Amino acid sequence: MIILSQKKRDYYEVLGISKSADLKEIKKAFRSLARKYHPDMKPDDPNAEEKFKEIAEAFEVLSDSEKRARYDQFGHSGLNGASFHDFSGMGLDDLFSGLGIFEDLFSAFGGRGSRSRSSRPRARRGQDVRLNLDLSFDEAVHGLKKKIKVPNWAQCPTCHGSRVKPGKSLDECGYCQGTGELRQVQRSAFGQIVNITTCPRCNGEGKSLPRGAACEVCDGLGKVKQFRTVEADIPAGVDSGMHVVLRGEGRPGELGGPSGDLLLAINVASHPFFQRNGSDILLEYPISYTDAILGTKLIVPTIDGNETISIKPGTESGYIHTLRNKGFPIPNSNRRGDMHVGFYVRFPKKIDKLSKKYLEELKEKHEESEIFGKNGELYKAIQAIRKT
Repeated sequence: MIILSQKKRDYYEVLGISKSADLKEIKKAFRSLARKYHPDMKPDDPNAEEKFKEIAEAFEVLSDSEKRARYDQFGHSGLNGASFHDFSGMGLDDLFSGLGIFEDLFSAFGGRGSRSRSSRPRARRGQDVRLNLDLSFDEAVHGLKKKIKVPNWAQCPTCHGSRVKPGKSLDECGYCQGTGELRQVQRSAFGQIVNITTCPRCNGEGKSLPRGAACEVCDGLGKVKQFRTVEADIPAGVDSGMHVVLRGEGRPGELGGPSGDLLLAINVASHPFFQRNGSDILLEYPISYTDAILGTKLIVPTIDGNETISIKPGTESGYIHTLRNKGFPIPNSNRRGDMHVGFYVRFPKKIDKLSKKYLEELKEKHEESEIFGKNGELYKAIQAIRKT
């Protein structure tokens, strides 16, 4: 799957203001958007934190006269090398307390802070799981329910997730002194800010694994790898490159977060004689030269069974007959593609004397004028050549 990186948005567009906006308008726009997108106010929205960081960065540039002048003249390239503060780990009280211009914003949140949020790790969504799913041509045509074995992690049956051997216990994390967080005071254009981040050593747990105390079954992970079986409903008409998504069937979330998704990458095997073009099916069908001359009825295979097709006398190679609604089902719709049967005439490499005699008689009966047309330029040119 190809992920395209997004182009950085215009800061004025981010805040929803005009380029002539004064500082008062900039502050007002930031107050409104920060109130809407701060992660404290949208704990269940996985995109809120990135949105808030974008808003804070736009405000930091446009509220600073020097940075704003560089941005107005040179755009984002004019800020290369400029440092920006990371507000993603800050709660509302840490971000707004002591900043006079934000006191009313802090009050608008009812004094709600995020020390309680920062003092423990936030719930995290589980990872998505991607598996390849090979289907036969017929399975892709008709769809099916398929049982899928999904690798998964489960709580260790020996330590029950504690990560230590029976009778042992975890120590207090020496890096954060058991708080699960690190605090760093820094000064910025906003004033003095306390930056609270999750401890990278214990991931916010406040505990560390003593040497030699790791559970021997899970090697101190608290979980073991196993497989579980889920049933996937594969719709009719899927094609190679498509993904079937099973919501909530990926890795389990952490600390109460939602599970990730299971992504099944479809790969459809080729068919011995059918060719696929999107929802349409193509079939090359050989006919004898006598059938092409005389016309006939042919039995043609389709994905729904056999069909009888009549071809007219004088059918030429390259003639295509279309069978409507005989192609692949279009997923999540009631429509289907078509089937296109392309005929090509096959000639024998050798013929017996009797057949040759009949063909020579046939040739005499059909003058060149019937083939080229009496008024055709090519026919006239051939006649002129013969006269010379």
